[in-house]
Amino acid sequence: MAHPLGSRTSGVDGSSEGGRINTINLAGALVLYGVALVQSLQRKNPKTKLSVATVQVDGVLSLEITYTGEAPAGVPERWHGHRVLTRSAEAPASA
Repeated sequence: MAHPLGSRTSGVDGSSEGGRINTINLAGALVLYGVALVQSLQRKNPKTKLSVATVQVDGVLSLEITYTGEAPAGVPERWHGHRVLTRSAEAPASA
């Protein structure tokens, strides 16, 4: 079970957050960072189809870039402090 992280604000309208991303739902916040990563990578890899999701590896939330086509160039090891993993969406060839 994932436990919420962060803290709630005054609860009135969220304006006291000052535009910060709510970390109560960390997986949802990571997806927002992942969208920015995909947009950055898409400019460098226009022929590769990319998508992003959050995955939990050894209890740590990470970003996973899934690609179709060639492996994307320029994928950082970490993005905003979170590990970035890559995975091909294509099924492996059967033996």
